[in-house]
Amino acid sequence: MTKMVLSLAPLPAEIVKVLIQQTPGVPDFEVVSGHEMSDQEIKDAMAKADVVLGDYTFKKKITADMVENARSLKLIQQPSVGYQHIDVEACAAIGIKVANTAGANTVSVAEHTVAWGLCLLKNLFYAHTSTKMGGWMQMAVKPAELKAKVWGIVGFGRIGQAVAKRLRPFELSRTLYYDTYRSDRSIEQELGVEYCDLKELLKISDIISLHAPLTDLTRNMINQEVLKTMKPSAYLINVARAELVDEQALSRAIIERRIAGAGIDVFSEEPIEPQNPLLDVESDKLLLSPHVAGVSDEAAGRIINMATANIARVLKGEEPELLINAL
Repeated sequence: MTKMVLSLAPLPAEIVKVLIQQTPGVPDFEVVSGHEMSDQEIKDAMAKADVVLGDYTFKKKITADMVENARSLKLIQQPSVGYQHIDVEACAAIGIKVANTAGANTVSVAEHTVAWGLCLLKNLFYAHTSTKMGGWMQMAVKPAELKAKVWGIVGFGRIGQAVAKRLRPFELSRTLYYDTYRSDRSIEQELGVEYCDLKELLKISDIISLHAPLTDLTRNMINQEVLKTMKPSAYLINVARAELVDEQALSRAIIERRIAGAGIDVFSEEPIEPQNPLLDVESDKLLLSPHVAGVSDEAAGRIINMATANIARVLKGEEPELLINAL
């Protein structure tokens, strides 16, 4: 019997099939495109599917209601690191495995983080815009050096460690990290980092970059009270989850110059909505990007190849990798 792959990603079904077929030995299967389907149509299609390729735009949510009749469904493969639009617990309850592509965008996010730290310290956006307008603000740019600064990393998984690795050549005075689990001393020595209490890290760091997952403990971890404890000269970088930061509190902190600025790649509503308070901030030291830290051309290629290779494993009767809810 021909197996069925339901693709919720905005990719042509023919492309998805070709990518899956890159793995030798995959049995006959069909790919059904579901990105333009209604929720009810997706639910009906899931009842027949063997594998689902998730939506990397996060618009097509996978709820408990959608999977309740998906008795043939063996795997939901999300082509991204994030999976907040999937009810993972509901899937686990009926034996559906869920996998992501953890690690595929590590290099991309780490490079974006370091680049933003340098842009903020060097005041490059102001330097660019003022010069392009015909100005010559040589004495007003006031760039600073990363050398001898303190960088605080919040969340020390793959990406946090990759950031630390890329910071080593810059000769920081200290690279601090906080995580719910302390790393082995050998890793700390290799990456030149110090474990630090979160409150202390936020208080003494010149640059703070967020790489933590969204949990009940991390939601709004950067709020009005926390922002008051940071240095007035400090910068905040969020390339993790928008919900880690109170956007209203951050916008006020920058406007009132209680912190120097920020680089934000993730937002509470995406695409960003006109009423987002960060759009009201007129500062050359608030840098915004449309959730692109992890989607370099190279990362995008790794993500789709990892996802389709995992689908191929399941179609061949093998165990998938990178499971979120190992059953």
